[in-house]
Formats: sequence, structure tokens, C-alpha cells
Amino acid sequence: MVTIALKPDTYDLLTNVKEEMEAETYDDVIKVMIVRTKKPAQSMFGKLKYVKAEFKREELDRF
Repeated sequence: MVTIALKPDTYDLLTNVKEEMEAETYDDVIKVMIVRTKKPAQSMFGKLKYVKAEFKREELDRF
């Protein structure tokens, strides 16, 4: 087990999140927050399906 130092306002925020999540420990809250942060963003692949493969920019679009 490791002890970490938190400022009082950070501790209050962590306590509020713990209550909202109905988590048993602060460790559980921190783990969930880390997993959410590390989770890859939603892929944008296929979002512009209407754009044809031969799409080329106009000369004015480049500026």
C-alpha cells in the first residue's frame, strides 16, 4: 500500500465522485478514472462515406 498526498479540494472532489459512483474505495474510483482516460477515442473510420475515393481539393480549398 502507498500513501499519496492530496490537497483538500482534490480530496473533496474524489470523495464526491466516490459517493456518486457508489464505490467502496478510493482505489476503485481512481482505477475507473484511469481506464476512462486511457480508453481510445471513438474511431472516425467510415464517417465520411459519402466522399468518393477520387475526391480532390480545389485550389482555393488549400489555403
